[in-house]
Amino acid sequence: MQKLHTSQYRLRRAVGLLGLALPVLLLLHHDHLLASMSHYYYTTAAVFFIGILVAFGLILITYEGYPLAPDSRELMSDQTATTLAGVCIFLTVLIPTRWADALGPIAFEQNCNYLFGHNHPIRGAIHLLSAGLFLALLGYMCYAKFPCSPRISQTKKRFYQSCGITIWAAIALLVLLFAAEALWGIDWNKTLPAYTFWLEMVAVWAFGIAWLVKGKVEHYWQGRG
Repeated sequence: MQKLHTSQYRLRRAVGLLGLALPVLLLLHHDHLLASMSHYYYTTAAVFFIGILVAFGLILITYEGYPLAPDSRELMSDQTATTLAGVCIFLTVLIPTRWADALGPIAFEQNCNYLFGHNHPIRGAIHLLSAGLFLALLGYMCYAKFPCSPRISQTKKRFYQSCGITIWAAIALLVLLFAAEALWGIDWNKTLPAYTFWLEMVAVWAFGIAWLVKGKVEHYWQGRG
C-alpha cells in the first residue's frame, strides 16, 4: 500500500513539473511567440508539445487518486475525472489546431502532409473543445477534489480552490474573447498579441503548481503518519 501511495505522489509531481515546463520549452525551442501553444505542433518544438501532452494522457489515465466516499456528493471520482482528462488530451494531440493564424513562423505549409496537420474549421473546433475540457477537468480536480484530502489545512484547501478558479477563469476569458471575435469581428491579437498562449499558460501553470504541491505535501504527511 505504501508503494501504491508513493507512486501516486510521483504521478502528481510529474503532472506538475510537465505543466510548468511545457510553455517554457515551447518558447525556448522555437524562439517565436505563436498564437497558442497548440500552434507549436507545426514547429520543431512539436517534440515537446506532443511528448508532454501524451505524457499527460498516460499519467492521468493511470492515476487512481481517491475513490468516492459512500455519502459523497461529488460528481465523480478522481479516477473518472483524470481518465476523462486523459482522453481529452489524447484527442487534442490526434486532432491538432488549424495551422492558419499562427502569428509567427511555422514549419507547416498549405497542402503539405505534416503529421495530422490541417486547416479545417470543424477539426479546429474539436481541438479547442477537447483542450478546453482537459483544462476544465483539471480545474475541477484542483477545486473540488484536492481540498477533500485528509489532514490538510484550510490554507491549503483555499490554495487548491484558487488554482481551480484560476484555470476556469482563464478558460472563461478565452471563451468570451473567442465569442467577441466571432460575433463582432474583433481581432484581439492586434491589441493583445498571442492572448490565447498567455491565458493557456496561466491555466497550465495553475494546475501544474497545484499538482506539484499536492504531490509534495501529501508525501510529507504520509511520511509523518
